[in-house]
Amino acid sequence: MALVKDAFTKVISNIEHFSEKDWHNWDGNQKCTPDEIFRPVNLHDLKTIVKKAKENNKKIRCAAAGHTWSSLSVTKGYLVIVTNLNDIEIQYNEKLKTWTVTTEAGVYLEDLDDKLRKHNPPLTFDSSTVLNTVTTSGIVSTGSHGTKCANSNISEKVISFQIVTSDGELHEFSDEIDPVEMGAARISLGLLGIIYKLTFTVEPMFNLIMKDSFPNISDYWNAKNLKNDVLNCDSIEIIYWPFNAPGLQEKNDKLWVKTYKRTDKKVTENQLEVKFSSAFQGFGLKFGNHLYEHIAKHPESTPYITNLLFNAGVNHESEKILQAPDAIHFQSGVDYLLCVEQEFCFKVNHDFSNAIDELKHIIKRIYELAAVNKYPLNLSVEFRINKASKCLLAPTYDKDPDAYYCLITLLSVNDTQGYLDFSIEIAERWMKKYNALPHWGKLWEHVPGIIPHMRNNIGKRLDEFEKVRAKYDPDKYFFDNESLRQLFTTVDTPQFPE
Repeated sequence: MALVKDAFTKVISNIEHFSEKDWHNWDGNQKCTPDEIFRPVNLHDLKTIVKKAKENNKKIRCAAAGHTWSSLSVTKGYLVIVTNLNDIEIQYNEKLKTWTVTTEAGVYLEDLDDKLRKHNPPLTFDSSTVLNTVTTSGIVSTGSHGTKCANSNISEKVISFQIVTSDGELHEFSDEIDPVEMGAARISLGLLGIIYKLTFTVEPMFNLIMKDSFPNISDYWNAKNLKNDVLNCDSIEIIYWPFNAPGLQEKNDKLWVKTYKRTDKKVTENQLEVKFSSAFQGFGLKFGNHLYEHIAKHPESTPYITNLLFNAGVNHESEKILQAPDAIHFQSGVDYLLCVEQEFCFKVNHDFSNAIDELKHIIKRIYELAAVNKYPLNLSVEFRINKASKCLLAPTYDKDPDAYYCLITLLSVNDTQGYLDFSIEIAERWMKKYNALPHWGKLWEHVPGIIPHMRNNIGKRLDEFEKVRAKYDPDKYFFDNESLRQLFTTVDTPQFPE
């Protein structure tokens, strides 16, 4: 029976392969027409694809759900879409004395959460991305971060990888085998090969008190309040919704402050209620998307529509107790809003004051531009704090594991006039002041001088990564990306700071 199933899935895989010519990401800002598109269903398929690429001298890039704004998946060669690799296996690790879950590369977080929740005992991640419509390999290979302040990126939760490299064979990476190679594999950008499986640590299910408050910026936004929330909450997310105050006055604007704290109390919303709430929220976002399409065409309407949407659909204080995945993935249905997103990371100083300064600066610029009828930001500014990472290519890399980093995201709907110029202006400010680095999966390639800036500030870690990459892909079969080629151009003659 297994042989019959395997043969059937290979036929389906071939049908899908021959029916596709073009690929684009979720947002539509990245598109390509590869020589061939593959949707593998098992390890044999992965090995066959690599062998074929070598025989035909083709480059390989990978894609999953497509929730990335950068060009990492764009290729003229072979594109491997991994979303049919969706097996999940849960096990107890006796050596680590903890539960672990091994997923194939294409597993969606929504499906993984469901599988973990139904396990005996119920399990979960202690932190995750807000979106649950992304895949495990996608969030890890781009260094995506979770919501928990005391955590680094999600890649740190991976304890082993199985990757098919350019020799067509499966290789395992872990700290036990080689910690340097594992430091490269945790955020690999697809440069080591095709991820087949990855294993995470997980923990018993827990509940979170999720509190939404909407204080005036002048009342809340100071270093003492921010630092207190970071140190005393599991997670904190701060969202600035532009032009949210009555009369459209900057001094009256509010912040959306979302905090999470662990609790032993029972949930106040069951699974049915959460699903109903998510469906209702998705319906609201569909309606909101039509208004945002109007904003893109008529930017002068921006402050009035964003104010309306904020007060009608967002500005409602609440406190709920939810299971961890329900609280973390609070933005259900946000995929309906096609948008552009840039995120940069910089180190927080000892009193958190520089994080305060940067959000204030963004809000000030939004109102200055509005005064001359320019509205480049119409969705939100999202603000998080995470701890440093030890992954070689992490934008939050730091030798001090207790260092905090600020991650600020600028979001506007597609086709927003002036967004790219505004995002460049803010990025250049952070690059100059803090040597800030971008999130690999968000917009960054449009920023002038970004490649030499990244080379200089990632420094010798590029050299360390390149040694690992060259070992597993000496002929650069996985190097079909112009930005990455430029980034690694001078690796052979490093002149990096210590």
